Amino acid sequence: MQGKLEGVDLIHLLESQFESLSPQLKIAARYIVSAPEEVAVYSMREIASRAQVKPATMVRLANRFGYENYNTFRDTFRESVTPPTSGYAARARELQLRRDRKAASGLLSEFREAEIENIDRTYGSISDSLLEKSAAACVNADRVFVVGLRKCFSVASFFHYATRVFFQNSKLVQGCAGLFREEIEGISGKDLVLAIAFEPYTRETVETTNLAKERGCKVIAVTDSSVSPLAKNADFVFLVANRSP
Repeated sequence: MQGKLEGVDLIHLLESQFESLSPQLKIAARYIVSAPEEVAVYSMREIASRAQVKPATMVRLANRFGYENYNTFRDTFRESVTPPTSGYAARARELQLRRDRKAASGLLSEFREAEIENIDRTYGSISDSLLEKSAAACVNADRVFVVGLRKCFSVASFFHYATRVFFQNSKLVQGCAGLFREEIEGISGKDLVLAIAFEPYTRETVETTNLAKERGCKVIAVTDSSVSPLAKNADFVFLVANRSP
């Protein structure tokens, strides 16, 4: 491989070339982009299992980006992670050690740990600047279209409910009676779309962000990956960890 990449550079490379990958490589790349710390501390088979691909897919992904084998690919991430003494990397290592010790862990405890990690990862990726600029975009928009369907509808509905005093022209897109397209047809360049979706991404939500981009509308995406189809059309991206046992 030409030159030596750091973990963050490799992440950017995965993001920039994501659309050119095969379907299976996309699944593996999406997981790695969302959890580079885990790549550093877990085995190839464990990462493949978590990503729900075959171990050979991880090898092909490493080869695709110029690495001779998966170990050198993984070492790029290991060199970017400080020795685990606190934070997410430490917890990931502790979980690995606990498994090695075959310590008993109940399902409820696993859920609790996963949710704590999700919260830490989510808030750790949000800067004050991102929050302030997103809020200003909402306030300055003529209308705020809130789109979150199926499993994300409760989040969209609560956002609409909680902010209705601030955004008088806020509109919760629901698609009742098959009128989804009619509800978003009036989006203009002066509006803002808040889109919420996690894998598997709801087609109508993705279509809304595509339409918003075509019309020059600001987009805030709340999603699970920097390679999410929502993220590529967004002006502001909030990455939310949502893993569960």
